[in-house]
Amino acid sequence: MIVPEPDRAHISEAAADRGLDLEEIREDSRSSAWTVSVVVDADGGVPLDVLAELSGALDALAESWGDPDRAVTLEVTSRGADAPLTEPRHWRRARGRLVELTYAGSATGPSPARVGDLDEAAGSVVLVSRSGRTVRADSVALEQVAHAVIRVEFRPPPEDEVDLLSGPGESGRGVREGENR
Repeated sequence: MIVPEPDRAHISEAAADRGLDLEEIREDSRSSAWTVSVVVDADGGVPLDVLAELSGALDALAESWGDPDRAVTLEVTSRGADAPLTEPRHWRRARGRLVELTYAGSATGPSPARVGDLDEAAGSVVLVSRSGRTVRADSVALEQVAHAVIRVEFRPPPEDEVDLLSGPGESGRGVREGENR
């Protein structure tokens, strides 16, 4: 282990002081130059100046890692668009984004789908999907999702999909037919 346990607690506290969630600390000691990656996230994303500030705050700490014969490189970064959605906060932060999903066991559901509102208490999320001209919203239990990752889009989402992000209504599903707007 490159980063001692007391330093891990300090990293977590330094991230929290800046309004960030510490997602993970990755260590790579396979080569002569060791690398420690501190991965953070926040509602609304992580501004570069906050990453730089956190990196500066952790730099002195990182100087104590390794030894004279083995340099340690500190990298402070955000999760990135290709990181899987594994925690409720990831789903909340992905609201409005298109995701590719794989379902657990015999569970089935839409894929790709647009992430709608999250109900943390119920452990479910609204997923909006399209089949031809039909757009539907379904409430899906998070435990049924084995893997989900954001699909990068280069244009704004269709309005008819956005209109259904807040949920399927009382019937448990919402369906709208028509043209893309």
